[in-house]
Amino acid sequence: MDAPPYHLIYTSTAVERLSQSDLVELLKISRRNNEASGLTGMLLYRDGMYLQFLEGRRSDIAGLLERLQNDPRHCGMHVLRESNLPARLFPEWTMAFKNLAGLRNASVPGYSELLQGHYVNYGSKGPAQMLVEMFQEMLIAS
Repeated sequence: MDAPPYHLIYTSTAVERLSQSDLVELLKISRRNNEASGLTGMLLYRDGMYLQFLEGRRSDIAGLLERLQNDPRHCGMHVLRESNLPARLFPEWTMAFKNLAGLRNASVPGYSELLQGHYVNYGSKGPAQMLVEMFQEMLIAS
């Protein structure tokens, strides 16, 4: 029997702010790598700040986290939450994203203006909307 999916949410700060083309390139690479590792999730970006939700096997997430901690393109990584899940929240998204600073290209795979989903424990708000709200609260507090 497979272990339940594991999830981790972290935040970090970009060393240099990303242009829209830089962000799209980062997402292409992330999707390719996540698909190869069986990871799914969502990335939020605004004003040089990231919030990422990852889900999959714990060992795969640990390996990615180690690589991310050594990535010189960002700093100040802080894990906000991690635990097992009863089921994946973003099973079809190797890396959904939303640039909260204005990337408005619906033709980019994974991009969503609405980022609505449904997961029974979240009531009427989907998990993506919950992450967006968490991220916006962090931005206001910083």
